[in-house]
Amino acid sequence: MKYLLADVLVYNDEDGSFSLVDTPEEEPQMLTGTANAIMKLLVAHHGNVIEREGFLRGVWDERGLQGSNNSLNQYISILRKILASLVPDTGFIVTVPKMGFMLSADIPVTPLRSAETQSLPVKKPRRWRYELLFCSALTLCVLALCIWSLVIKQNQDHAKMHLLTQIGECPVYTFSPLADVFHSKAITLAQKIQHDGNLPCLKNSIFYLHIQNTLFYGHEGRLVLSQCSLTQGKASACRTLYTYEW
Repeated sequence: MKYLLADVLVYNDEDGSFSLVDTPEEEPQMLTGTANAIMKLLVAHHGNVIEREGFLRGVWDERGLQGSNNSLNQYISILRKILASLVPDTGFIVTVPKMGFMLSADIPVTPLRSAETQSLPVKKPRRWRYELLFCSALTLCVLALCIWSLVIKQNQDHAKMHLLTQIGECPVYTFSPLADVFHSKAITLAQKIQHDGNLPCLKNSIFYLHIQNTLFYGHEGRLVLSQCSLTQGKASACRTLYTYEW
């Protein structure tokens, strides 16, 4: 099976090859059997954490080999170097402390049929900081629009919001539920951006928080906090703060 990763990289899990869509004539980067087995697991569980024991069972035990945490770390390091050489400035593999590894949920993964691989558009890897800055600014604008549209939707169906905490007397809601283990981190980040951005809790107002999952694992990510006034029980007149960590 072939997959398009980050819109620029084709991964074939059958032969363990990587190739860029804009350089199809070049020799593909080949993985060893073990490295490919790890990559295959990461892609299959895209956006979800795979525990170390899961890797040891699925990569080594099932092939009658003996693995170790040290071996796993070495192969993860090799995969990261290969991916970085092909698509710089893109973090594919996320380390989840004391748990395991995951293929970042922020990386688009698209399964490809054979016909699709012949008609892939030519796309250049994001190499320059200016392009990254532009993409970040554009993403923040999109997030602002999403925040606003979700606020409107929330006015129609408040039950779908998820209460995270309170800042003063103002409740802080998220648009999707967070795992219990992430609550403390999310609250700390919300309080920090609220304090640094001087966004006080006003009478009859609420906060909406959008937080990128990578921030929970100590990596770069985006954070958006909106403060909205309540008029007749409906949110309006929102002020929004953004932060993007490099």
